[in-house]
Formats: sequence, structure tokens, C-alpha cells
Amino acid sequence: MKLTFDKYHPHTFIKTLAKQLKTTSYSDCLEEIIELPPQIGKGKIIGFVFSDGIGFILFDCMFKEDWIIEFSKTIAAPLHFNFEIQGEIWHSFNGGDIRYHLNPLQGSITACPNQSTQQFTLPGKRKIVYATLLLQRKLYIKKIDCMIDQLSEKLQKIVLDVDSEKAFFYQGNYSIAAAECITKIIQNDQKGLVRSTYLESKVLELLSRQIRQFTDDLRSPGKQVMLRKYDVDKIKFARDLLIKNIQAPPTIEALAKKAGINQQKLKTGFKAIFETTINKYLREERLERASLILLQGASVKQTAIEVGYSNQSHFSRKFKEKYGILPKDYLKSIQTKITDNQNVKY
Repeated sequence: MKLTFDKYHPHTFIKTLAKQLKTTSYSDCLEEIIELPPQIGKGKIIGFVFSDGIGFILFDCMFKEDWIIEFSKTIAAPLHFNFEIQGEIWHSFNGGDIRYHLNPLQGSITACPNQSTQQFTLPGKRKIVYATLLLQRKLYIKKIDCMIDQLSEKLQKIVLDVDSEKAFFYQGNYSIAAAECITKIIQNDQKGLVRSTYLESKVLELLSRQIRQFTDDLRSPGKQVMLRKYDVDKIKFARDLLIKNIQAPPTIEALAKKAGINQQKLKTGFKAIFETTINKYLREERLERASLILLQGASVKQTAIEVGYSNQSHFSRKFKEKYGILPKDYLKSIQTKITDNQNVKY
């Protein structure tokens, strides 16, 4: 099945897809969703639009036949950050000069030049979980103008190519931490404001991780920390224990003992897999969970207790460090932001 599109806007993409499949889509705050009709396959495809020119499309489905998704050469293409989680896809662009495919835990950064079509081929009869983060450079550059020199020279050039004049291609593995980020996006079952706020934070985190991964690959190719599978399993088990007991987490010593791994390997391996220390990971998880609880109308005191902070002032200080605002003002600020996002011309 070949499907053609003349716009990259995630909401428009989903609505056009629904029309071509002779079905309907529906909206939930900042996302547009299509659930596949049984005669086409099963699963869903979701398009998110956030502020600053950032969009996100997620495929979590199985088709009855191969799909070819083609974008017209008459439109300026955004910068794509592609992530393959399950199954595989093929991608070609730049007049067919660049062709490659992605397997699980592989990603790419691509830019298709003007007057050039690009195609994504998603095979049928197998589960596909694939995500693409879209960066509309003219809008995004306004946000990071004063920080553009912090990007690597190669990435600077392609981000500054706002008129899509040149092709760009990078392919590599993405970190387990990035994979976990995508998994959280898929598994989140909130609705409306809470879900949109959470998903935007995860998409921004994903973008940050992939930019850092690209920069690290340029600096030190082949120097990744290697861990045996059973070590990875033990470290993930330790992480799960940490999250399960977020109100009263075990010490690193107790965590290592319960996971059956020595403390040093746990600390080194944890940082290699999740790109942060155990204590920082715990703090981020607590504050992330706190943001969701606050959006559901809980008091600051109740939220602090629920995520394991016995001192409310300490909680408020750490929350402000992460989100730039006190927890008591968080809900109101997010409601304003969502309204502003809905009015953004992507």
C-alpha cells in the first residue's frame, strides 16, 4: 500500500492518513490519533505537536501488507530524528541516493533537501514500533538561537539549513536510556493535560539524548561501555526496585545486594545504561512523578510525601530547579502553556 502526503505537520499527517484509509481520527489535547481498522491491521498511529517547531509521530501497530509512506518533493522537509524500537523500516531520500534501514535500538538523523521526495517503508505482517521526531528548523532556531554554538559543527550546519537546501544522514545506535524514554511514551495512559505535558517532557528528553549521542559518536567512536546481558538485566532489576520503592528507596549497598551485583559494577553500569547516576535518576523520577500528581490536583504537601520527600521545602526547591517554577504554581503555568501551544502555527 502506498500512501502519499504533502504536509509534515503531525496532526495533518494523521488526518490525511485517516482519509486515505477511509476511517476517522480523533484528538486528545495536543495529539491526533488513528486506530487502524481491522481490514488494514491493528494498533495505532499518533501525531503530537508541541511548541517551538517540535512534532512527534509514533507508530505502534501491525499492518496486513507493506506500507510505503511518501512525502512530496514540493514541501520543505523538517529535520528527522528516527528511532526503531521493534521490527525494522527502510528509508530513502535525496532522489534515492541515500537508502538505509533501521533495526531495533538503531536510530538516524536525516534531512531531505527541497525538491526531493522521501519514502519510509514499513513491512507488513510483523509488529512495528517506530518513532520520528520532527524539527521544523525555522521555528526551532528561534528557541536555541543563543545556544546554537553549543551544538557540534556538523549539527549546527544542518539545523541552520532552514530552507532545506542540503541532504544530511547519520545512523547509529541509540542508548538504552533513550529506549526507556520511548517505552514510557508508549506506556503512558494518562489523558488530556496530564498526558500532553508528560509526553512533551519525554520528547524533549529524547531530542536531548539523541543530540548528545550524535556528539559523543563524533568525539569517541567505539568507546562505549560494554556490559554482559546478565549484568544489564541485574541493573534493570535494580532500577525497577528503585522505582517500586520510590517513597523509601533502598541504599545503593542494599540495592546491589538485592540485585546480585557488586556496588561498583552497579554504579558504573547504571551510569552507562541510563546516562546518569543512581541518585540523580531517582531524583528525576521523583520529580517527574510529582509533576503528574500535581497536574491531577494534589496539594504540594501530599505530592511531596507521595514521591518520598519528608521535607516540603526541600521538595519545592528541587522541583523549581528542574521545572523553573514552584510546585504550587505548576498547574496554572502548564494550562497557559498548553493554550499557547494550541495556537502555534507549525
